[in-house]
Amino acid sequence: MNKDFLIAVDLDGTLVTDFDNYDHKSIRYLKKLAKTNYVVIATGRPYRSTKPAYEMLELDTPIINYNGALVHNPSDYFFPKTIITIDKQVIIDLIKEKSDAIINVFCEVEDDIYLWKKDDQIRPFLHADGGNLAIGDPQDILHNDPNGAIIYAEAAKQEEISAYLKSKHDNIDLRFWPIPDGLVLGEVYNAKTSKGRALKKVAHYYGIPDKKIIAFGDGHNDIDLLGSASVSVAMANGHPELLKTAKYITKSVENNGVYYFLKKYFHRL
Repeated sequence: MNKDFLIAVDLDGTLVTDFDNYDHKSIRYLKKLAKTNYVVIATGRPYRSTKPAYEMLELDTPIINYNGALVHNPSDYFFPKTIITIDKQVIIDLIKEKSDAIINVFCEVEDDIYLWKKDDQIRPFLHADGGNLAIGDPQDILHNDPNGAIIYAEAAKQEEISAYLKSKHDNIDLRFWPIPDGLVLGEVYNAKTSKGRALKKVAHYYGIPDKKIIAFGDGHNDIDLLGSASVSVAMANGHPELLKTAKYITKSVENNGVYYFLKKYFHRL
């Protein structure tokens, strides 16, 4: 059945807060809209921690995981799967040469998790439920190229880590975001990874024109997602750079921003 719009929605900070507090009002409305529109989740999360939202929404569309490094449809195995990776040697060398600058690091091959050192503080960021967790030196346990990696470090080491990776690898990108106690998480990813490009792929698959693409996000990693949509919507709680680029700004996730924007937008049509 042909549907009208393609609605792409981020999770954390857009439909979810604190990992698992869902905006059920927005989810109920998206579920209703999914009957006549394609609703697609576009997130930095792995599939295993996206699945609850996917099932709440009762979707059968592709999912954009790892910020576009994995695009697949768990409901349609004929959908052409995309996997973008980084060379596993990036992680192996980082630990060998910069172990004094990082506290921990983990990477993922789809839903397989490879953690350098056991550490309860990093556990919430692993989204380990539903995944296969291996702990040890990546040189010994990592046998395939991962979708990306997360570095756990002191904020004071951010520039040192960034300078090292940029000097060694010209085909990867890195972004940091702060967490409590003077720490940061650094995301290492293939320079080709893009939520926006992934969204375009999904739109092409369904034959949806640019003018009928709506996208919601809150983070710096959503800039290219919103840039691929004619109707680009940032959450009020969004990153300052995202707020500058969005065509519209809706209420925060705590105030059901996705619901209020879509309710008003589709009422006007």
